[in-house]
Amino acid sequence: MLWTLDTEDWRYPDAAKISRTVIAKVRRNDVVLMHDIHATSVAAVPEIPRTLTARGYRFVTVSHLRATM
Repeated sequence: MLWTLDTEDWRYPDAAKISRTVIAKVRRNDVVLMHDIHATSVAAVPEIPRTLTARGYRFVTVSHLRATM
């Protein structure tokens, strides 16, 4: 599974910037690349689904995506 939105979280170690980037740039059917080896990326995660769910986005697993291809 390849990503369609690179957060460049390795470049910007700032949780707020990472979450703002995802929220501002994400589009329908995007696969967002984030690295769980960076504490700031992990810290950014709660805000992303909270905001995007409120905007009507729905999250699925990679397994689900693969099964529908």
